[in-house]
Amino acid sequence: MKTITEDLLSSYLAARFPDWREVSASNLERLPLGASRETFRFDLAYADSAGEHRDRLILRRDPPASNVDSDRRHEYESYRAIHGHGIPVPRMILLEEDAEHFGGAISLAEDLRGYHNSEYQLQEPAWADRLPRIADELWSTMGSLAAVPCENLDLSFMKPATPETTAMQELDYWEGQMDANDVGPEPVIRAVIRWLRRNPPPPAQKLAMVHGDFRAGNFLYDDDAKLIAVLDWEMAHMGDPLEDLAWSMARVFSFGKDERRGGVAPREEAIRIWEQASGLTADPDALRWWELAMCVKGQAIWNSCAHAWSTVDDPTVIHAYAAWWLRNAQDRAALELMGKL
Repeated sequence: MKTITEDLLSSYLAARFPDWREVSASNLERLPLGASRETFRFDLAYADSAGEHRDRLILRRDPPASNVDSDRRHEYESYRAIHGHGIPVPRMILLEEDAEHFGGAISLAEDLRGYHNSEYQLQEPAWADRLPRIADELWSTMGSLAAVPCENLDLSFMKPATPETTAMQELDYWEGQMDANDVGPEPVIRAVIRWLRRNPPPPAQKLAMVHGDFRAGNFLYDDDAKLIAVLDWEMAHMGDPLEDLAWSMARVFSFGKDERRGGVAPREEAIRIWEQASGLTADPDALRWWELAMCVKGQAIWNSCAHAWSTVDDPTVIHAYAAWWLRNAQDRAALELMGKL
């Protein structure tokens, strides 16, 4: 991959915005976040007809191999679609899809610094008294997203879906990702897929913009446990809002290693908060279907990490972690949901 430097950023932005003067990128730093994209932060100074400016920015770059089959435009447009509709997100600044400049497509967004986004921090004793607010902020924001009418959003860049087709559409997609990143036999998850196909859920109560990875660790929060912004929209799509709820409660994200989902609150409390905020009902049978479907989705992602680790010239350590630990944890989660553990 091409090395991103402060000089490269300065020269690119000066050329991209010819009315800018004295363009200077500084304090460039790569952040150790996620397995799907490379993330950097930097400071930008420039002058134009309005005066001098100093901005803090986040740069996201598509790597040679990712655990998510998405691209810069999809995430960029997802942020833009939901911005201003009651869900706090960073403001998008720029999209560059020509890989010639940086060795991969990039996007720039405002950097909301000074906040937390670690799901592991929430397991520290000092945060115990703030977990109820974290739970309320997490699942009420998710419920608010579910309540936003799709017709109020520009989702024309997304694959179409209907309440009747969305469940099997998602299952087909993630089974296809498992096939594409096959790293060996998957008896547990293949059994789950067979069960899901034999027992389809009812149509979605409504179509919603589904975040696709809404969970602890993918939002910023302050010292008082207030949610500041929801991050990482690269898997956003039109679908059944129960999908986000099911994914957020996945066992593999229960970092407290107890009954608190996301390491934050019990399953029943998460559902209660989500139902109240969304105005929807989490039908137990439909939710169980989606929880099992999220086991397929999870294993497809962890398998793609294993595939990247074994095939890419310069894989990241998180690919090995997911391949080694999360694949086993996902099998156990599926067996628990099927009553086999």
